[in-house]
Amino acid sequence: MNHEYSKWHHPYKPAKKFDKKVAYFSMEFGIHQALKIYSGGLGFLAGSHMRSAFELKQNMIGIGMLWKYGYY
Repeated sequence: MNHEYSKWHHPYKPAKKFDKKVAYFSMEFGIHQALKIYSGGLGFLAGSHMRSAFELKQNMIGIGMLWKYGYY
């Protein structure tokens, strides 16, 4: 296997029943406390949606902003 491909390729494979690709746009994602890109409810909701999509192996990607000095 190509070394560059294996370096950046993620082993996550969506379930076949979720062929439709979904992009989730949000200003904040509460993914981890150390990553200060959320301030409250909206971020926790977006993070919860992303976690559920991962556990269900849905074909979904989250698109947001990575703030240089944190969200607040």
